[in-house]
Amino acid sequence: MLKHLFFKFLDISGILMGIFLAILGWLIVGGSQVSLATGWVLLVIGISAFLIHIGHYFDLKYMRWIFGEDYFITKKHQ
Repeated sequence: MLKHLFFKFLDISGILMGIFLAILGWLIVGGSQVSLATGWVLLVIGISAFLIHIGHYFDLKYMRWIFGEDYFITKKHQ
């Protein structure tokens, strides 16, 4: 039970982190006062974090396509 809640919290916080980083990167790329390269790095990391966590949370097919059937967090079938 606790492990299940931990992974849900991990996915939700990762999704929120991805949204935050993507928005921050987009704002920087759009002209804020940080280097353009930093903005692109933040944008890519943010989108990647969002896609990985949303893919795991909703068990989307692209997670198994990218990481294989036994990707980093799987449910054990008995």
